[in-house]
Amino acid sequence: MKAEAVLNTDAANDLADDVTGETSRMSFGDHLEELRSYLIRAMIGLALSTTLCLVFGKNILSLIFHPLLVVQKAAGINPHLQVLSPSGAFTAYLKIGILSGMILSMPWVLYQMWSFVATGLFKRERRFVRLLIPASTGLFVAGVMFMYFIVLPLVLRFFISFNSSFPLHDLTPTVIERAILADRPTLALSDDATNALKVPMLEQDPSEPRAGDLWVNATRRRLMFMAPTGLWSMPFEVGAMSPAIQSQFAIDYYISFVLMLALGFGVAFETPVVVYFLARTGLVTTTAMKRGRRYVLLGAVLSAAMLTPPDIISQLLLAGPIYLLFELGLLIAQTVERKPATRSQS
Repeated sequence: MKAEAVLNTDAANDLADDVTGETSRMSFGDHLEELRSYLIRAMIGLALSTTLCLVFGKNILSLIFHPLLVVQKAAGINPHLQVLSPSGAFTAYLKIGILSGMILSMPWVLYQMWSFVATGLFKRERRFVRLLIPASTGLFVAGVMFMYFIVLPLVLRFFISFNSSFPLHDLTPTVIERAILADRPTLALSDDATNALKVPMLEQDPSEPRAGDLWVNATRRRLMFMAPTGLWSMPFEVGAMSPAIQSQFAIDYYISFVLMLALGFGVAFETPVVVYFLARTGLVTTTAMKRGRRYVLLGAVLSAAMLTPPDIISQLLLAGPIYLLFELGLLIAQTVERKPATRSQS
């Protein structure tokens, strides 16, 4: 009886909303004007976020570079990125400002989106839609953090390990190659020359090195030499020979890779909010969503393919959380699903 009373109360509230909504219902032109105003506000937020990200572009670049440099160092590779064109670094700076501005402004854009959606709902429904705004913001931030701290190191480690698995085979020339290529004479060293050089290995650089000092920094894996003009250094590589494929990435490709992953994971983590909204408003029942699980799984795979770079690892790491978040949203939606009011039997 209590449940029926609650359902009848909800139905009465909806009827009251319908009555009051008839007098305040906006025309199609008014809806377009509302959409225009929300779009302008969203674009202003995007412009301000992009400007802010351009001001702090170098700090953002350092933050984005950190996972790659750490993984490169752990793999025994000289940690750095490459610029393949004279304007490559400047182009990357502009790209980081625009794409990170999009990510930073996404909570504001989501707020404008939900505010526009609320204008077409009943008064009681608008109250719960406003509660979705902080949830959407929190989930978007959680998606970006999940990508940065978990997915990105795993993906980079996989690709760097895969590239290093291609060994450099024996480079001894064949008889025909010897005939075509001129052999360079090898330098014969005497025993005194080979035993003369002993380089100290240190954990940290000396505090006050003198000109001519030579040492190995074991922490950074670099050969250090104090020249009269300043400190010189040269990186070491792990292993007797370098691999055939060097994992030295171009700065513009790496930035696009990271920021597209961040945007994809941020948007994908909104899945529970969408499921909750559909069930709460009665647009789609949880029973229908349960029956369509296989289609949701297919949609998760397709969405991951569109939202991430074209590699199977990042796509799987995104498709899995999308489906798990769908199931989480389904569990939450079952507790608040809007059911049609039933007439009490006399």
